[in-house]
Amino acid sequence: MKEYDSKNSNSMLDDEDELTVKRLIDGLEKLDQWNPVSTPNLQWFQQNVELEKKRIRKKQWKDLLTFISVAVFVLSVVIAFVYRQPILFLYFQLVGIILLPLALNKTRKKVSNE
Repeated sequence: MKEYDSKNSNSMLDDEDELTVKRLIDGLEKLDQWNPVSTPNLQWFQQNVELEKKRIRKKQWKDLLTFISVAVFVLSVVIAFVYRQPILFLYFQLVGIILLPLALNKTRKKVSNE
């Protein structure tokens, strides 16, 4: 009797699944009819790619010039600082050398061997 019930319930599920699939397919076809899909022109894609390449190149040049400007300014300040008060520069170097291992040690994760 159980075998008959399981076959009967499986056939009902299959019928429901088929009905659901049919409804989904019909709905998707209606959606395709309401919003037709069209592929844009190849020239439009190529034009957009060229415009994006130009924009990226322009941004890279701007970033490079900004980087060089900041680097020149920082180096100028450091050189002026070294020539004006070299002993203070050496003290800062010494403090940096001492604090560097402490800063690196804090960022490492401690792993316990349990």
